[in-house]
Amino acid sequence: MEIGQIFTHIDGPVSRDDIKAYAKASGDRNPIHLDEEFAVQVGLKGVIVHGMLYFGYISKMMGDIASENNAKFINLGGELRGMLRPGDTVVTTAKVTSIDGNQVSFEITQNSKMPLKIEKEGAIIKTYEAEEKGWVKEKELSGIKTEETDEGKFTFREWLTVKGHAKIELL
Repeated sequence: MEIGQIFTHIDGPVSRDDIKAYAKASGDRNPIHLDEEFAVQVGLKGVIVHGMLYFGYISKMMGDIASENNAKFINLGGELRGMLRPGDTVVTTAKVTSIDGNQVSFEITQNSKMPLKIEKEGAIIKTYEAEEKGWVKEKELSGIKTEETDEGKFTFREWLTVKGHAKIELL
């Protein structure tokens, strides 16, 4: 490992079945995660993913990095900064920031990639739930991006969901 090295992992898209399975396993049955009508009533425009579900993706990634590098995973912390929705893809990066003896520190960044629509030859050929339900807030418009795919021009919202840190100890 070396300072500046970057590890990336992609999870998702997160499904409603993933959310239900996490609710069952964790015991967190808050209706903002499971009940569409309730989530709308409280102003969320639909259910949201449990924060600890997507934080768990970071934990798994760091555990894998430790395992692949003959190390043990000793520390993880972070701040949840944005909500995820069903259909979002989660992109997690871990950048090596320092190496002190056998301890390696990482800066963690996790972004959500919320699909909105696909256009081909100027026509919208597919819309996603996020577009249909207006899940993108005005403050998030700067995160709207596009990329060319085999299907056409894919429009999505990219947003920071977690900023954090981790540490492993090389054995």
